[in-house]
Amino acid sequence: MKSTQPQLLKVSKDNEDEKLQKSRGFELKTKNNYRLDEVVSALQKSIRRGQEERALYWAYEMIHGGYIGYFWRRISVIVVEDFGLADSFAPVLINSLAQLNERVNRNGYVETFHPTMAVLYLCRSPKSREIDHANDWLDRKREMGWREEIETQDLDEHNLRGRERIKQMEGNYQRNKDEVFYYESILLNNHVSIADDKYKKLVWELRKLDKKKMHNKYEPK
Repeated sequence: MKSTQPQLLKVSKDNEDEKLQKSRGFELKTKNNYRLDEVVSALQKSIRRGQEERALYWAYEMIHGGYIGYFWRRISVIVVEDFGLADSFAPVLINSLAQLNERVNRNGYVETFHPTMAVLYLCRSPKSREIDHANDWLDRKREMGWREEIETQDLDEHNLRGRERIKQMEGNYQRNKDEVFYYESILLNNHVSIADDKYKKLVWELRKLDKKKMHNKYEPK
């Protein structure tokens, strides 16, 4: 690669991971003498608020300082923490851009098109803190002693207690196994109607399952 290309930056040859591990990022400085931990925070806050120019400034500050790997690791956290399910394509795109960037970076030069695309995309994408809130809720509930129990619907032919349960049922084991599986174990949330599920209907017909029982009792309306 030629260093005259504007999208290529010559970065420090110092080992990025060793520097980060030694200081944990709290005492490191960027090229323009910013604290690295503050730059990372400013980058995330700018992306959250859709401040494109500020976000690009802080991204380039990290890259110019030789922290391209840290940049991608931080972006990989941001894309889940601040976007979540609002843009489920975003993690796929960010991961692809990171891999492409790693593929073309060589001989001490870093190509900046991929980081720029990542930052602009995230600034313009819909945001959601749902994943972060879900994690916080889960952690706090577990700290308070939350404990779930294995329910009847969880016991089927694929686990020991499920097989024992089926053996204790009256009638044919194979038939009971089918009923437990189809009437309890594979109920779906937000499922496709059977009218649109050709092969599921054919399976029911082949197994001669009680479709009236399924529709009346087990199929969500």
